[in-house]
Amino acid sequence: MERSADGKALDELERSGSDLSKLHQVDFFLRFPTQKAAERAQLRLEPLAFETKIERARTGDGWMVQGTKRMYPVETDLIGLRDKLEVIADEEQGVYEGWRARAIG
Repeated sequence: MERSADGKALDELERSGSDLSKLHQVDFFLRFPTQKAAERAQLRLEPLAFETKIERARTGDGWMVQGTKRMYPVETDLIGLRDKLEVIADEEQGVYEGWRARAIG
């Protein structure tokens, strides 16, 4: 069976020296066309235990929402979060752009 995009990203994280058995800070990124859409998405992330921030996109148009979670990087958990974040992004005419992670401590 082919690995998911999240599984492949975890493989790359592990190859770069990260110990996946340790707690990580994982930053998830969503892009929206307007600040209002980003703010509505931010309100939907907070009940999911994300720390959030909004800023203008560094490239192109729009606004970025960064949702941060402290978690163990497990493929099934990341896939579940991707599914939820894609729904939030779609409903606000935005795009889920993926995640990056770094070990804590």
